[in-house]
Amino acid sequence: MKILHYTQYVFGIGHLFRSMAIDRALAPLTVDLVTGGADVPIPMPENVRHHAMPALRMDENYGEMLAVDQERGLEETWKEREAMLLDLFRTLEPDVLLIEMFPFGRRLFSRELLPLLAANRERRRPAATLCSVRDILVEKKDQAKFEKRVLGWLNPWFDGVLVHSDPDLIRLDRTFSRVADIACPLWYTGYVAQGPDMPDRGRAREALGLDPETRVILASAGSGTIIRDLLDPILEAAILLSPRLPHKLLMFTGPNAPAQERERLTERGKAHPDAVIREFTPRFPDHVMACDLSVSRGGYNTTMNLLACRAKGLMHPYGHDREQRMRLEALSALGHVGLLEDADLAPARLAGIMERALLDEHRPAASVRLQGDRESAEIIRRLAAGARP
Repeated sequence: MKILHYTQYVFGIGHLFRSMAIDRALAPLTVDLVTGGADVPIPMPENVRHHAMPALRMDENYGEMLAVDQERGLEETWKEREAMLLDLFRTLEPDVLLIEMFPFGRRLFSRELLPLLAANRERRRPAATLCSVRDILVEKKDQAKFEKRVLGWLNPWFDGVLVHSDPDLIRLDRTFSRVADIACPLWYTGYVAQGPDMPDRGRAREALGLDPETRVILASAGSGTIIRDLLDPILEAAILLSPRLPHKLLMFTGPNAPAQERERLTERGKAHPDAVIREFTPRFPDHVMACDLSVSRGGYNTTMNLLACRAKGLMHPYGHDREQRMRLEALSALGHVGLLEDADLAPARLAGIMERALLDEHRPAASVRLQGDRESAEIIRRLAAGARP
């Protein structure tokens, strides 16, 4: 049983982590994972064979596609990717072709994906082709045109859609009105949530070398592409809070954060009695389990880490689109997270919010479906075996 999994991340890294979680759940089956974003310093699951295409990314304004290796150039990068993807597909002859986001997103990557889909349909026995998509789609200026284009690619080429969401919280039709016109089956898998390796807070602290008696605040900004608007206020708030509520501050800037930004935060962190500022950790869920309070961006993966650990969290949605805000508003209404508005990031105000959260003994209940990796893997296995999920 052969599975070819394509994922492309262009700004953050949540898409990669979600894809890896699904692949891990498919073990002991081997998954050939094709990625097209910048290298991320994290080990792949043992059952994954990783194929890294020449990397592409978007600029900070989502306005221009860029080759990560600028010496190679954009057009040369595209051509190498197209050839590599088709060669791998023809060599592997997969039973399942799993494509993350497209055609609900990644429109620019149709250049390499449409030839792949066409090559699949030309096979005597085409691979079962699945789209893997999160709960909320990015809004479009012309929604009707967008939805027509999605259906024009989805219905002829795909055999199913995996929606990584709990339908009791957010359904796909919140951001895609023509769900009824999707010709292939659509399955809600629950959210894909990477939980901790450690079973409880005490074991997590022991494994991470943290004092069991010290309050721990965890601060993070996802991939770290944009950090100043969030990590600077958190650090200043923690400095203000430390005299009246002593704590350890663990801050992760993210792998995409410029080195000078991390150095600047480290220098400012000397004003805090116990602050540790690092770039990245592959054990982030264990840190969430170990902390007394997480203050972070509201990306899909970070949010699901929080829910899986039943940790207390304050989250500030990235303002470029509606995705993070929509999800956080739904979860905040259920008491799972605290939603931070822009005004709440004034350091003195944020220090007060953090203090109240630390002193509040309530911990969120687990009432959201979080087994999306395992449910997705089960559907994929059945499709690969020729059965109907």
